[in-house]
Amino acid sequence: MNKTAIIIIVLALAALLIGSTVVLNRFVAESHPDYSTVSVAEYGASLLYDTLHHMQYPVDTLFLPVNDSLSLNVAVLIIQPSRPRVCNCMTDDILDWVRGGGRLIFLDDRHPNVIDRALEYEIYSSFGSLRLYHLGKGEVITGRASIVANINLMNNSSYGEIISALLSVWDPDRIYFADYYHGFHIQEGFFQRMPVTVRMLAFQVIILSIILFWYLSKRFGTPIPYYEEVERDENEQVIVLARLYKKADRRKF
Repeated sequence: MNKTAIIIIVLALAALLIGSTVVLNRFVAESHPDYSTVSVAEYGASLLYDTLHHMQYPVDTLFLPVNDSLSLNVAVLIIQPSRPRVCNCMTDDILDWVRGGGRLIFLDDRHPNVIDRALEYEIYSSFGSLRLYHLGKGEVITGRASIVANINLMNNSSYGEIISALLSVWDPDRIYFADYYHGFHIQEGFFQRMPVTVRMLAFQVIILSIILFWYLSKRFGTPIPYYEEVERDENEQVIVLARLYKKADRRKF
């Protein structure tokens, strides 16, 4: 098999691997945790996140728990926490941060959710199904998570508009979507956040490229020229001399 055929086969395999990567990446993207910013499925939160981003709100993702170590000049959205679920000890840390001046939007379809139970005796204002609590120097908004799911926002954007208006009034330095509560517990780069199957395909492409380079080059470094010694015939000189005499017409026997 010549080099051209090998190159064509390898390039075809690479194209197949890259195409599989794209398809798998799109497929796995739809299987991300519900209400996470990376989920484009019906019950993801990517539509709200992307819309606020396009509206020039300073949105970002948060990969750490909400507690006193977080800046007070930011707003945090916790939507349907599942990994981990917010327990009573976490609620205390979160509300201590709010009392210091933090702004929190906590949306959970479990009714009543842990924040509403903790603020049972606090005074609140209503915005549709949303509740606004004033707590110390900060504020808390609670409600159902389903109102901001991708599928529901596409059919009815009213709650997205309410949240947008409230965030505009708060005017925080940053607006964090707390993906920490969806299993993203460390700040990861793009490659680390890719699904394992996609990363494996990427490694295969890299290995395939290395094999192709090695096969075509055959060696590394500066090529060393190879000279093959020519073996002389035993009577070569006699034949040459005879030809010279013949041309000069002076033959000797």
